[in-house]
Amino acid sequence: MSVKPSIVCTCGRRIEGREVLQHGYFMNHWKPVWVFVKYRCSRCRMLGEQLVDYSQWDETVLDSDVADVAPAVASLGAIDDDEVRDFAEKLGMLKPSDLDNLAHNLT
Repeated sequence: MSVKPSIVCTCGRRIEGREVLQHGYFMNHWKPVWVFVKYRCSRCRMLGEQLVDYSQWDETVLDSDVADVAPAVASLGAIDDDEVRDFAEKLGMLKPSDLDNLAHNLT
């Protein structure tokens, strides 16, 4: 049983393919030994890097999870004008303290 390596930020969030800025290989006598991954975490915005042993490397680690979300979003349908107006009205009724609470909950 092989365990697929994952790239994890210091904040604890698993890094997805869309957050990877650069990746490459460290070579030894024309054979890759390590995989270098440079990323920016979308949660904490930290720029990080990680080395993964090439023998444990799986290229699917860099695949984005967007494909898993697309069917759920597609089933909701298009956003109509009434939904946009309702959203704008509710957004206009927010107080600064509500926005602070929302920002605190997102981090």
